[in-house]
Amino acid sequence: MNKRRILIVEDERLVAKHIENMVRGLGYEVAGVAATGKDAVRIALGTLPDLVLMDIMLRGDMDGIAASEQIWDQAALPVVYLTAYADEATLDRAKVTDPFGYLLKPFEERELYTAIEMALYKHKTDRVLKERERWLSTILTSIGDGVISTDRESRVTFMNSVAEGLIGCRKDECLGRDLDEVLAIVGEKTGRRVPFSARKTSRKRERIPDGQVLLLLRGADKIPVEIGAALIRDEKDQVDGTVLVFRDVTERRLQQERLAFLAIHDSLTELPNRVLFNDRLTLALANAARLKREIAVLMLDLDRFKKVNDTVGHSVGDRLLKSIAERLGRLLRKSDSIARLGGDEFMILLPEISGPGAAGRVARRILRAFKQPFDLKDQKISITVSIGIASFPRDGEDVESLTKKADIAMYAAKEGGRNTFKLYASPAPGPESGAAGSAG
Repeated sequence: MNKRRILIVEDERLVAKHIENMVRGLGYEVAGVAATGKDAVRIALGTLPDLVLMDIMLRGDMDGIAASEQIWDQAALPVVYLTAYADEATLDRAKVTDPFGYLLKPFEERELYTAIEMALYKHKTDRVLKERERWLSTILTSIGDGVISTDRESRVTFMNSVAEGLIGCRKDECLGRDLDEVLAIVGEKTGRRVPFSARKTSRKRERIPDGQVLLLLRGADKIPVEIGAALIRDEKDQVDGTVLVFRDVTERRLQQERLAFLAIHDSLTELPNRVLFNDRLTLALANAARLKREIAVLMLDLDRFKKVNDTVGHSVGDRLLKSIAERLGRLLRKSDSIARLGGDEFMILLPEISGPGAAGRVARRILRAFKQPFDLKDQKISITVSIGIASFPRDGEDVESLTKKADIAMYAAKEGGRNTFKLYASPAPGPESGAAGSAG
């Protein structure tokens, strides 16, 4: 095992020799002996001993305290002061340099051994702690979550850059301030402030909220954040502070909302899909039955849409479908509903009509609107539509029968030459059907 190397700084030659002999006798290696502060700094930085025994009162313009400051600042070497002077002013100056021990002259070999071993142990322990602190600080700084810690009085002691960005406050502006002044968190449902105070929690014996999605207030913004919180306890199980870890879940919330939206909407046109349309139709049927009203369902199918895809491509076909959805939306009332069932099929719900003739008038308006080509910026495309109509209560009293009969009527319109509408009639189309050109 390598011997510990000690630098001795003492301006009295006989005292220095005596200390050197004691150091060697205790089994340590002497890294050097210096008589001035400047020599002490030079030898310490050149040899990097394990410990410096530093006399405070030295010859020259640099005393032991000034030399220790330079040695610590440049090499972080532990220093034990040797002095015959223990006045308060000297001790106050020495304390600023954070020494690892004091020895009052004269001292015995046992006292020297104890001081050296205690200083070496303390330095080793401090070095391990500081290394761990550096690792921890690096980890907390580099992770993607915001981290804030407080002391037992709920004053902010640490904040990483992610927390700075989320809160909108720089670290140097927040350290030492009360957590409630720095972090404004409210319940998503209640809108009430949520306490994260170690002091208040320990007094009231309440549990700090943990694992919840709450709202972080930043000016006029309300940012959904997922909070993890824990109390820090000392060796006596007393609350010593708090640690908060929080992440912005805005993107996750948007993705969840988008998935929920797509579950009941068409991804291309963002119109309701069959699921949502059937729910609306079910509700409309219940209201119509209760209020003794009529409703109508229109099934729309684009004529020869496959030819569009085959000739100009599916991307243009998708843009055409979106343009059709927008035009249909402008033709209807706010109370009406339009859905894309897939492919080139659309369905319209008219929840309040005055009779089959009203649905026919809507169909004629749609057919007239389709006479105008669809402007897709780089090209114009003309297309027609076939429409089938079924109504409640005449043609059916449930979702399945109405949609099925509207579909039958739409195929009758296809067979009738396309670009027209048909009212459902059993067993054959009745007189209340008309081509686009003849329905008035």
